[in-house]
Amino acid sequence: MKLSMTILIISGIMATIVAQVQPEFSDGVIMGILESPEIDEASGLVHSRNHDHVLWTHNDTYSLNRVFALDTRGRNLGEYYIDGVENRDWEDIAIGPGPEEGVDYLYVGEIGDNYAQYDLKYIYRIPEPDVQYDQSPEVNTLYDVETITYQYPDGARDSEAMFLDPRTKDLYIISKREFEDIRVYRAAYPQSTTEVITLDSVATLPLYLICGGDVSDSGLEIILKDYDFVYYWQRAEDQNLWEAFNSEAVILPYIREPQGEALCWAPGASGYFTTSELWYGSLGYLHYYPRLTPNPVVINEIMADPANVDDALGEWFEIHNNSNTEIDLNGMTIKDLVSDQHIINETLVIQPGEFAVLAANSDDNTNGQVQVDYQYDNFILDNEGDAILILSSAGSVMDSVVYENGRYTPGTEGVSRALLSPNMDNGDCMNWKEWDISDGSGDFGTPGHPNIIPTHELSILDIQYTEDPSGVSPYINQKVSFTGIMSSDPISDYVFFLQDISEMWSGICVRDSWQVLDLAKGDSVYIEGIVSETFGGITQLANTSEFTILKKAAELIVPVEVTTGEIATGGPHTEAYECVLVKVTGSCSTAESGYREWEVDDGSGPLRVYHPHFDLTPTLGETYEITGVLYYRLGVFKIYVADPDHVIINPTGTKDNGEAPARYELSQNYPNPFNPTTTISYSLPEQSTVRLKIFDIRGQEVATLQDDVKSPGNYEVQWDGINAVGLPVSTGVYFAHLQAGEYSQTIKMLYLK
Repeated sequence: MKLSMTILIISGIMATIVAQVQPEFSDGVIMGILESPEIDEASGLVHSRNHDHVLWTHNDTYSLNRVFALDTRGRNLGEYYIDGVENRDWEDIAIGPGPEEGVDYLYVGEIGDNYAQYDLKYIYRIPEPDVQYDQSPEVNTLYDVETITYQYPDGARDSEAMFLDPRTKDLYIISKREFEDIRVYRAAYPQSTTEVITLDSVATLPLYLICGGDVSDSGLEIILKDYDFVYYWQRAEDQNLWEAFNSEAVILPYIREPQGEALCWAPGASGYFTTSELWYGSLGYLHYYPRLTPNPVVINEIMADPANVDDALGEWFEIHNNSNTEIDLNGMTIKDLVSDQHIINETLVIQPGEFAVLAANSDDNTNGQVQVDYQYDNFILDNEGDAILILSSAGSVMDSVVYENGRYTPGTEGVSRALLSPNMDNGDCMNWKEWDISDGSGDFGTPGHPNIIPTHELSILDIQYTEDPSGVSPYINQKVSFTGIMSSDPISDYVFFLQDISEMWSGICVRDSWQVLDLAKGDSVYIEGIVSETFGGITQLANTSEFTILKKAAELIVPVEVTTGEIATGGPHTEAYECVLVKVTGSCSTAESGYREWEVDDGSGPLRVYHPHFDLTPTLGETYEITGVLYYRLGVFKIYVADPDHVIINPTGTKDNGEAPARYELSQNYPNPFNPTTTISYSLPEQSTVRLKIFDIRGQEVATLQDDVKSPGNYEVQWDGINAVGLPVSTGVYFAHLQAGEYSQTIKMLYLK
């Protein structure tokens, strides 16, 4: 279970991490999206020891008493209810041997406890069900569960990581939150199912918020994760498992996921999987990180059945050099399992990391415009199924692929078969997909290029604009990049809004629990991520892979003045102004519509106002000017107001006399000296981004009085001697600094108590 507590202690962790033996894993590959809509809080993950391509997961915290089977592409294989138990806070799942020889068991950990309030925790042990990766989804109940009841030796703990040592059958549990080092506990085998057992405290780790873990099927490699990193340890043959933690961890590749808590090894430690909860509507991606395999020859993509030309003219396949040295294919043989055979009879060099396209026809005027590196003969790729073998000049097999059409081995006319990663086993049908990117000729494939999801460089308008009445982005589930400006401060620990212009379709919501710590209104941000839809209402960016704060924008985003009715739920422009900074003026028509929610109406229809971070009691019939981001929450579009200064009553506090002055001016505050309140006046001859801040005698910022776009006019702002954290300032000299466009001026003020 999560609390909103994504705390980064990177500096403290990284200082202690020195590599032991560095394992080599590639960057993450998206295997698929969790197909079952029932998996919404995936908290644990394991790979079956008995069945190929089968994973097990579960939801956490007061969910149903069930585990889910899925294949390694995220497809749903079934739900399995565990008879006679409840799900109070299931946080991890383990797999491995148990009391009956030759049987592998699932161990479901009732180990979560956010507030450390439960003395007893439970682990449910049950033989792993028989599940096949190509089965249809089913719903079953599992009986004869055994319950291991345990307590900690040093008081109640919250834990989210659990795994089983396959060598000793000992269970290990890692605590999540400690004031200092987290703790490693062991439940030695055999674990009693009739009495409460007390765990042994066997090690500590200089980490925090560990939320998942696993040990390889050999028992020699251990991985743990928090919300930002995956950590790796290697265990010697003669070591107790916990002694591996005496070495310092190695950081492995990880794509940060929103509320990513699930982690497990693939069989043979050939790679590891991760997935995440459906964090406020984000998609649950299944990621895989394969171990690097420096094979110089990898059959990487196959087009056996082109659509825009005849097969004999347009078929091709691609070879990738997955090593650090160049290779020459001259003298190698390509063949199938029957009689097709061709010996490459000219120099064909592939540089490290590069590709060569081999085809039946190298004339791009007739082959569908494919750029070919080598033309072969006496070799035909059958459409329904065939084999490709690459033999060295000495006759040894360098690489081979056998393919056939079917659910798990794609084969559609005009669509290539593409290997998900050159580091994955291309002899495994689950590691191929039908490629969905056009090669420019009418067919789909990436001849001569990596099989990776392209990043679309777009504007926010490109992402948001749609004529679809559902409001779903045309780039749903695709990877995009853009630059935007923070239109307001973050509205929570994981949600913020970016906008690139002050127009319709120009705002977007970003949900990412690790990006918001240093963000503030006006920051210019470059970002890459996956477009998704949350709750059917908001287009959002999640699973961000690149994120850079560029600089403070020269000008803040100017709110667009709109009517209340046009952007309210059901209004003609609600989708167009989704996540856009807007301004409305109207009277309070409903003073209470929920927690810190009320309605304002300018005569065109009521609009909900939501300000969760500050108190305000509206007065029925009073006129308000409100600035905020149009947001969709709990079935209703509403203005999300992050700053109390953006609700102006009639207005007061800041006032404009309606006359456009001739020049910029910052006047001396009055009274001066003051205690406790003083008024600061300034004039704007034109619309400007205004930043009015208070600094102390050392030049340190004390408070921000205004940071907004203002129309031409004369303004007065009051300062009550309170600093940015809500405390009274000390007696002394202070400076008010105004930045408005290119105008900059400072006045000195004296505060006396």
